[in-house]
Amino acid sequence: MSRILVAVLVVAALFGVGVASFRALSDVAGEDGARPVENSAFTVRGRTVTCAELLPDGCDFELQHAYDRWGEGLGAYVTSDLGPWGRGLGAQEAAQRGLEACITAGVPGRTFLEYLDRVRVDRPEATSPELFPFWDQARRILCPSL
Repeated sequence: MSRILVAVLVVAALFGVGVASFRALSDVAGEDGARPVENSAFTVRGRTVTCAELLPDGCDFELQHAYDRWGEGLGAYVTSDLGPWGRGLGAQEAAQRGLEACITAGVPGRTFLEYLDRVRVDRPEATSPELFPFWDQARRILCPSL
């Protein structure tokens, strides 16, 4: 009988610890619904800009996070050789394509093919040879550690 009582007490104690841990963690997570994001500013083509200033049409949470992480290299990236098609683009689009390359490369198992799919949402006419310099230079300049 004492073994059963000890087993019931151990199960009850473990259940109580689990419930208390869950409530403590859910209270911490519920305190602040919005995830704060830095609003870093970096120099791109001689101007110090934030993500929202550089990418006014599309600085969502994911791009903002990428900008804060890799934005320091954007100045060198947008002036690098992005191929004939890339030379015709402005700094805004070049920066966005580079950040998207780093975001894609940062996910294990993602390759240039997933990057193509991502870019072609906005630019369906872009070909693989036109986009490869963005991928290549991003991996060399913006996010070489990925």
